[in-house]
Amino acid sequence: MKNKKMLLLSVILAVLAGLAVFRFLAELERKSELEANLGPVLVAKADIPPRSRLNEGMFALVQQPKEFIHPQALTEQSQVKGAFARERLAAGEQVLASRLVAAGEVRAGLAYLISLGHRAMSVPVDSVSGVGGFILPGDRVDALVTIDVEENDTSIVTTTLVAENLLVLAAGTIIRSTEQEQLAVDHVTLEVPANKVAALTQAGDRGALRLTLRAAGEKAATTVRHHLPREFLP
Repeated sequence: MKNKKMLLLSVILAVLAGLAVFRFLAELERKSELEANLGPVLVAKADIPPRSRLNEGMFALVQQPKEFIHPQALTEQSQVKGAFARERLAAGEQVLASRLVAAGEVRAGLAYLISLGHRAMSVPVDSVSGVGGFILPGDRVDALVTIDVEENDTSIVTTTLVAENLLVLAAGTIIRSTEQEQLAVDHVTLEVPANKVAALTQAGDRGALRLTLRAAGEKAATTVRHHLPREFLP
């Protein structure tokens, strides 16, 4: 009788052990299937106002069911580098490419192309002050002014460098030129450091402003001293 009880107990324990192994394996399979159906998606950590400059720290990469991930959703934090929010992004919301302004995107407007600490400023040009129409978007220029300066009740004409290494954002209404050609325009728009805006404005209003075109790739500071008419004399 005792042997029968031991046998029955062994059978029960074996069945319970088998059920436990079966449930464990089933749970592993369920988790595996669930994980296989997940994909990475970028979401905002907090609400982001429109026209904000974005950085990777504003977003988190989370796993969501692939069937619920929008086709335009971003899947890497590096994809927001240098971009702007075209409209408000809500916390926890999937970040869609269509709701961002990518770095360097021209169609979104000139404001997104201006570097921090700079301002876009248009100055009038003609065939002479504008280097014959050869100043193109993406070029860099120096700005010089010839102006009458009052000194000891005497008017002195001087030519001086106002600002240098200014990026040309646009020539007329052309923001990006794909061909190296002459552009017959009456103004160019420059990216000017904020602390040079007032000086360049006054130079254009009070004197004769002229732009000089820099060599491609040249960004070094230029040594240009002011010049007086009497310096032409021997």
